[in-house]
Amino acid sequence: MDLPTEYDAFADIYEVWTETAPVAGPNLHFYVEEYLHAPPPVVELGIGNGRIAVEAALQGKSIVGVDSSGEMLRLCRERAHLAGVTNRLTLIQGDFRDFVLPEPAQLITIPFHTIGHLLTLADKEAALRHIHGQLAPGGRLIFDTFVFDPAYAHARNNVATLRAEYVDPLSGQDVLLWVTTRYQFKTQTMRIITWTDELNAQGDAERRRYRFLSFSWIEPEQVQTLLETTGYRTEAVYGDFARNPFTEGSAEQIWVTRKG
Repeated sequence: MDLPTEYDAFADIYEVWTETAPVAGPNLHFYVEEYLHAPPPVVELGIGNGRIAVEAALQGKSIVGVDSSGEMLRLCRERAHLAGVTNRLTLIQGDFRDFVLPEPAQLITIPFHTIGHLLTLADKEAALRHIHGQLAPGGRLIFDTFVFDPAYAHARNNVATLRAEYVDPLSGQDVLLWVTTRYQFKTQTMRIITWTDELNAQGDAERRRYRFLSFSWIEPEQVQTLLETTGYRTEAVYGDFARNPFTEGSAEQIWVTRKG
């Protein structure tokens, strides 16, 4: 029996979470373009609700998706069914460190900062080694992560903010989505705490529900060391999803690598 993951509890607000993430639009276009130009098979790790993969499938591309959350995979299947592209998606429930593909991949991606869910450098190294073994000779790995801003993190540590205001599609109730982040600077990890307040017609909060995500950040120099250690050649590092070169002022680090 598969153990529940943090994203099983997070799945019901994931659509709102991504819609309110500024990076979601740019990374969608970037990865869909990469998928469409890559030879098969193409694999997306952390496929989630299929936001990126289904868009590529709508344009004719077949995708293998891997995710550890059964609930997120359920949402992905629903999205694919509604889009009429179920036959173009192969879904696998598994961890980035132990998934097994039907055949070696020409392209594996880890979009939307998802590598951050591997909390330690050892976890990341284990995943990169395993991914290396699932790539075809000369296959590529592309992933992104944010550039950590210490000043911003210190200013926002434990500060609650309103992430979104929306109407629940099932209950019709107004919902407020709040978030706060607790940073652990020594371990380069963070605890993201979200909660929803479901409001009645009078504006009273009838129900509050909490959800938690564990996350981490990684410095560019650490990424480069891990890639060299695990057998990848870096072909490009972009500072945004428009493929501009990575600079000291970049907010994103997007790594395009190839199996050495």
